[in-house]
Amino acid sequence: MEINAKRLVENIKTLGRIGYEPEEGTTRPAYSKAYFEGEAYVADLMEAAGLSVRKDTVGNLIGTWQSTNPDSKILSLGSHIDTVPNGGIYDGTLGVLAAVECVRTLREQGYRPKHTIQIIAFEDEEGNVVGGTFGSKAFTGNKIDDAMIPGMQKQGITMEDVRNAAQNKDDYLCYLELHIEQGGLLEAEQKDIGVASGIVAILRYKGRMAGKANHAGSTPMRLRDDALEKACLSITDLLERVRRESDTMVGTVGTMEIHPGAVNVIPGEVNFIVELRDMDRRTMYGLVDRWAAAWKDRGLTISPYIDQEETRCDLRLLEIVRGAADSLGLKRMEMHSGAGHDLINMGKFTPSALIFIPSRDGISHSIDEYSSPKAIADGANILLETLLRVDRLDELIGKTDL
Repeated sequence: MEINAKRLVENIKTLGRIGYEPEEGTTRPAYSKAYFEGEAYVADLMEAAGLSVRKDTVGNLIGTWQSTNPDSKILSLGSHIDTVPNGGIYDGTLGVLAAVECVRTLREQGYRPKHTIQIIAFEDEEGNVVGGTFGSKAFTGNKIDDAMIPGMQKQGITMEDVRNAAQNKDDYLCYLELHIEQGGLLEAEQKDIGVASGIVAILRYKGRMAGKANHAGSTPMRLRDDALEKACLSITDLLERVRRESDTMVGTVGTMEIHPGAVNVIPGEVNFIVELRDMDRRTMYGLVDRWAAAWKDRGLTISPYIDQEETRCDLRLLEIVRGAADSLGLKRMEMHSGAGHDLINMGKFTPSALIFIPSRDGISHSIDEYSSPKAIADGANILLETLLRVDRLDELIGKTDL
């Protein structure tokens, strides 16, 4: 059984034209006019696939194919259809529309599911309106950050709405998410499919390097205590430590403030933010502690800013995805996701799996974002095969701790 690849690609392109501006990209933020237009299009596709469609109290779009067994658990699939400003047409959209295509294919083949199948287009995954993965946080009953409250209020969403959107995890069998890689690893390794072990933890620290502001013309180099020079050296040291520590860990310093910020004054203070990502927070904690201790006497202080734990995919589901890829003759590789997805929340709610297809040149969140029709078809067919294999099971037996 195979999905209708031509139909799926055309559906992705049609949705991609909603909010599209030539030479800029697709802008379809949650709760916007373009978003509601795109949502209506997806709802029509869901209905054409035989799904009953509803929206929950925070705006998640949910299509359901009810099993004839009233006691069956829910086999869920999905992603999101909102975009960043001037974004691409594949991010998130692939996971939703491929899931709809899988159901439509099953319907056309006369398939009768053992489990209820549910497709969710989660609201505001990109976080440009309320906050990142807002829809799936509400869906899974996760804590809503205080920073999300102002955005909720602007959309007329109350905490009661959030509570009413929360589902019972005992009703769910699993969650499957197909996504573009948003990186260049699959393309570089010439692989068709990425089997993701999970989504990385994210640590952020506020760093401050203290020095001594002084006249830039009259202070000899040997007598300077230049905060910017020390900050740059310490950051270089940090990134070298990251490279030595792990092939999977990444470190970034992408923002910096220099004080007093005058061209003729030696910097007396530099503030910056350090971000580390990896699947093992303990390793990152140790690396940061050693780095901070090495630079403490030279003026460095750090304070924790964000500590987001990793999300691990279910081992039994990963075995099923691997088997599906092998049965279709596709070249696969093990990897993890350095970017966040709705699986961050769903993976703590129900056994979950994340499947990647290649992104050309590793580009995403851009008008140049692209995945080939073949890659899209490969990913959707693996999603279909995985769905079929999971639907045959009575329950998922296995541990999620890698």
